[in-house]
Amino acid sequence: MTVDRNTMPGDWDALVDRGEGGSRPTPTTDPGPLEPPTLTVMASAWADLVGILAVCTGALVAILLLGERPALPAFVWAAALGFVWWAFAAAVLVVVRQATPGMLLAGVSFSEPIEPRRVGWVLTAALIGVVTLGLSGILRGRNSILRLAASSEIVNGAA
Repeated sequence: MTVDRNTMPGDWDALVDRGEGGSRPTPTTDPGPLEPPTLTVMASAWADLVGILAVCTGALVAILLLGERPALPAFVWAAALGFVWWAFAAAVLVVVRQATPGMLLAGVSFSEPIEPRRVGWVLTAALIGVVTLGLSGILRGRNSILRLAASSEIVNGAA
């Protein structure tokens, strides 16, 4: 808080030098949202896969810590747990932040909010990216599976 008033400055979290004026310099031109590189879109699918596998690994480690040896049914259970966690987290994040967990980790998001009736299609498209190990991210622009499912452009910068 500032000494002379009881309010927070609007740029309290700025990482740039504020100079004498105390506020960030405003950019003169706004380039608008840019389409992310193909590798970044592919990386978002990889990050979704890593999120699913992290929950699987955590479940199997928990079984080991309980003193049991994981059998084949435990692996199936852990994979199902990872998928259920990802589906729930992705559904919430698509509605709230306009991106799946992997998209947020890769630094991309949809340019507009996703309609609730399209959330299932977005999750399906993201899972296709996970199953193909990100190769569905090669399709860009109007042909992108995620863009078609969300009916919104994919842009740099998480929402």
